[in-house]
Amino acid sequence: MRHKLFAKLYPLLHAMWNHRYLILIPVLVMPLLMTAGSFVKAKRYYAQTTILVQEAAMLNPFLEDLSISMNLKDRIKALRVLIHSHSVLEQVVEELDLAPTNNRSQVEAVIGNLNRNLALTLVGNDLVQLGLNWPAPTEMPAILNKVSEIFLDKLRAPGRASIDGSEIFLQKQLESTQQDLEQAESELAAFKTENADNLPQLQNIKVQSDARLNILIQETELKLLHAQTQRDNFYQRLASTNPVVGMLEEEIVKAEAELAMLRASYTDRHSSVKGVLRRLDRLKKERTRLVDEQQSLSAQEVSQLWQRVASNSQNNNNTTQPILLSQFEKLQQAEGQILALTDELTLLQGQATLLQNKRAEFAVLEKQLKILQRNYDVKSRIYNQLLERYEMAKVTGHLGRFEEPDRLKIIDRPVEPHRPLNWPWWLNFIIGIAAGLGLGLSLACAVQLLDTRLYQTTQINRLTQVPVLTRLPNFSGSAS
Repeated sequence: MRHKLFAKLYPLLHAMWNHRYLILIPVLVMPLLMTAGSFVKAKRYYAQTTILVQEAAMLNPFLEDLSISMNLKDRIKALRVLIHSHSVLEQVVEELDLAPTNNRSQVEAVIGNLNRNLALTLVGNDLVQLGLNWPAPTEMPAILNKVSEIFLDKLRAPGRASIDGSEIFLQKQLESTQQDLEQAESELAAFKTENADNLPQLQNIKVQSDARLNILIQETELKLLHAQTQRDNFYQRLASTNPVVGMLEEEIVKAEAELAMLRASYTDRHSSVKGVLRRLDRLKKERTRLVDEQQSLSAQEVSQLWQRVASNSQNNNNTTQPILLSQFEKLQQAEGQILALTDELTLLQGQATLLQNKRAEFAVLEKQLKILQRNYDVKSRIYNQLLERYEMAKVTGHLGRFEEPDRLKIIDRPVEPHRPLNWPWWLNFIIGIAAGLGLGLSLACAVQLLDTRLYQTTQINRLTQVPVLTRLPNFSGSAS
């Protein structure tokens, strides 16, 4: 077993021995080079700062609706792009004087180094780490502080701009809507003032008033009809007490008395009897005619009759009056009552007509009133909503400014590093030994593979396909 193992290791050991110098030289040179390189290579330092983004208001159920979320997890990629943007890095270089401003190539070189060596990392949901790998340790705290300041400003910018923009926009809209609301109020008030007696609130009262007017008109018409009936009755009474008819009645009585006396002495064929009969017949016809005509006395005839009665009443000698003064007084009262009821009926009918016209106009007025009221309601609702949103925006802004100091905190400020990131010289030395050994072995393997010389009998057997009979050693002494 040992002979087989030695037989397998012998070619490897033989090759290593043959190329021993090729293996040892890299092992000796590489550590020296690595050690020298560690001393020559520029030192690089690493510093970082940690920012805590906490949204306490979002955890408070009473303030959740008034707070604006940072959305850090969703915005971290955009913030990383912003921090690595050319404009931001150029601002950092110019404000910290990391490179001469008149040397544009050097400024671009510094910006490129910052872009490559600046790292923004989200740790969890609330922590942000800003790391910088930089050759000058004294510049690192200032760079990280400036980048942190820009990062915090970019993180606050959307919420702050949203709040400020919302307040300005809502304030302008509120002022414009307030003017429209005041105009709508003025138009509505002017319309109500102009049509104060025909508003919808008064329609029930007007309906009741119209019903009462109709009842009063009916009652007045009944009263007027009753007064006219009384007046006609008085006219009939006056007709029956007409003095001319009375005189005719007296003449008829006298004629009948005379006729009776004449018939006592003469027959109907006597000329005196015939004359009295003709006169009696003429008086009766006249009485009948007067009675028929007195059914419709005019106001002038009644007035003349009243004057006649008044003149007769002044004659003290005439003690019998066919017409009573009380009847004329009642007739005058009836006429006055008729006139009063007629005027009252005309007034009531005028009021009823006016109410009907108002009710007919109410449809058009109601349509205009609804348009104005709807316009006012819409403007009022929009104004109230804008006012509520404006107040909410102000409260949100006050809340954001109140919690801003505690919302974003730099819990780990950058410090100037004292230990570089470079490996120590002894570690470079060990790495050099390993690298040299690997390089030497690689070179030895390459040379051995390219070597065409034969060192073993097995190689001769494999190439010639004939057995080896004997091996002659190298007798260097005998040859000489």
